[in-house]
Amino acid sequence: MTASTPEEAVRRYLEWLEDPDSLIDDEAVAKAEAAVADARDPLTRLHALADAEHARQADADVVIRDFITNARTYAEAQSIPISAFRAVGVSDDVLRQAGFGVAGRAGRGGRATRAVGPRAKQVSVDELKAAALGLPKRFTLTDLSAAAGGGSPATVRRAVDELISAGKVDKLGPKPDHQGPGRAPTLYQLV
Repeated sequence: MTASTPEEAVRRYLEWLEDPDSLIDDEAVAKAEAAVADARDPLTRLHALADAEHARQADADVVIRDFITNARTYAEAQSIPISAFRAVGVSDDVLRQAGFGVAGRAGRGGRATRAVGPRAKQVSVDELKAAALGLPKRFTLTDLSAAAGGGSPATVRRAVDELISAGKVDKLGPKPDHQGPGRAPTLYQLV
């Protein structure tokens, strides 16, 4: 679903950075899972399982594209500096694609040879999993990223998914005491 305003595009992207699960349509997931339960024919069940899997996965491409298209317009209208976007986790690469004047010179192959400002620390899935096991019993993806000292939203999500598959973490659902704009982040619990 494409954002209708620059503000909505920026909000959805920042919510996704904070919690990749915020893009998942819980109603569509429930409908797809009901179709799996109701399927009697093996081929119908196969298609229903595929639909359920697709419904559980967030498609961030539209959200990222909308942000890239609208962020600069929104920032100029609201007097938001690049440093504020960086502070909330927007990468220089995304800012550059959005048309911000992020310094960096293109070298061979068109890649930037010098980054400006601090770059988020790369953290492996194994480091994130180890950090998760040291968190309080209940946590969000943002809590895990902070405890590990970095990690992209996709890597953080992958680490938690692996812990869920291993039976070490349960997904509880939306954080009940969420305050503020946007959808509540997903709460997880160590088993």
